[in-house]
Amino acid sequence: MDIQQHEQLLKILTEEYANKVLTVSYTQWDSEGEDEEETQFRATLASATLTNNEFTEKDLLLVFAAEDGEHIEILMEIPSEEADLAANEAGRLSIFGTEAELVLES
Repeated sequence: MDIQQHEQLLKILTEEYANKVLTVSYTQWDSEGEDEEETQFRATLASATLTNNEFTEKDLLLVFAAEDGEHIEILMEIPSEEADLAANEAGRLSIFGTEAELVLES
């Protein structure tokens, strides 16, 4: 299912993925699109918030709780335009950021 509204994305994050142990894959590109950095870990999604940023886009802040008690924060910019924000299929949520992609798998 394609997700095209910010409110719908937050609802899916909080209702389907919050408080569950997830496999997280986060890929970020530099501003020129050549270098890519990928991070993977397993943790529980503790919270998700969406705010406006100074560049007329949206900031999605996800806070994860690792098994060792450490908190991991991912802040990614997503488009303010409500179109093709994410895709949710069979326990896999892919969020398409401005210069990043986040995949959550339960």
